[in-house]
Amino acid sequence: MFKGVDFTILQGQSVKSAMDQLPTYRPEGKTPANAQALIDAVVASQTTFLNKSTTLDLARGELQESIDALHLACTQVYPIMKVVYRTDAGTLQAINRLPVSDRTSRETLARGDAINALWTQLPNPPGSATAFKAWDTMDLVAFVALITTAKTKSNGMAAIDQEQQLAQGDLHDKTEVLEDFVTTAMIIGRAQFLPGTPEREVIDAIPTEPSQPTPGQAEITIATSPAPGLVHLAFVCNNATKFDVLRKAPGAADFSVVATDLVANVYDASVAPAGTYQFKVVGKNSQGSGPESDVADVVVS
Repeated sequence: MFKGVDFTILQGQSVKSAMDQLPTYRPEGKTPANAQALIDAVVASQTTFLNKSTTLDLARGELQESIDALHLACTQVYPIMKVVYRTDAGTLQAINRLPVSDRTSRETLARGDAINALWTQLPNPPGSATAFKAWDTMDLVAFVALITTAKTKSNGMAAIDQEQQLAQGDLHDKTEVLEDFVTTAMIIGRAQFLPGTPEREVIDAIPTEPSQPTPGQAEITIATSPAPGLVHLAFVCNNATKFDVLRKAPGAADFSVVATDLVANVYDASVAPAGTYQFKVVGKNSQGSGPESDVADVVVS
């Protein structure tokens, strides 16, 4: 998207330059200052959209981290709960009815709520005078805190996503206005100045096609797990302005997209459970998407 906008800005700047050089060239009665105002509006809107997109990317990352943390706690608490209450048939029956699969954020939140609802009603473990704890730092309060954080991040996504969409719409509208002016200005210039004249040469110098080629094949240059549960990727791709990241979790049947339209050429995330994760990256620009990178494996402890 940005390369398309950048090309429209380049065209607008070229038209404005032609207007500066040719005092009689005033398409639609506009002055060079009017043309510059149209260009400035697109540049400002592009900056706003980029900022909103970055905020959305960060929010998505934070949401995924909170969901991963809750998922990990669910997978750890459940078997401990079963072992602790193995001699309490009634409680064990209730524990066995808890959900044990959560492949989406919504399912993870539902699984956390189910464990929380049961946890609040658990009797003290057999032979214990104190309430159930999965381990020293994982009591009911700590578990609820993970649920609250994940829900807060999830609920906040709607507003952040809407702001990004509004910024994208504003950028689209302002770019269309500049594109329309450029098209009209070029038609008027070619009609006003005859071929072979110095003025026409100025008009013909205004670019009509972007020179940006489609992206090449992306390459993952770094694929590591810097700490337990963490993944760090770095990647490059000729002519790419944005990137999509695809991930295949341990035991998954196929790759799924975990990040889209990343402007930076790095990706950091928390993952669970432990195991070997596979990643692919795709470079993108206004001309389309390039080939997927080769698969990179990351062993997460």
